[in-house]
Amino acid sequence: MAKRKSTEPTIKLQGSVGIEQASSIKKQLTEALKSKKSVSLDLSEVVDIDTSIIQLILSAEKDAASKEKEFYITGTIPEDIQKLLTMLLITLPLKKETD
Repeated sequence: MAKRKSTEPTIKLQGSVGIEQASSIKKQLTEALKSKKSVSLDLSEVVDIDTSIIQLILSAEKDAASKEKEFYITGTIPEDIQKLLTMLLITLPLKKETD
């Protein structure tokens, strides 16, 4: 039997993401968490990220949990971003791969 494709929204961030985009990203995350059971965020094309966006991601994770919804990161997190997260002792909710 073929697996059904997921219809969950993926918010895709690209390039250098910082405080200038924070308001727009917050709005997207808030709207997605209001209307969907599962929200994913793709960071695979991010080249630079500042702490304001990391705070938004962590806030969205907590908001999703309080609403009993799923929130996770999809795609491969770029090495430089992963190093920053490791340095800050931050673990993001990654999508678990399934067969």
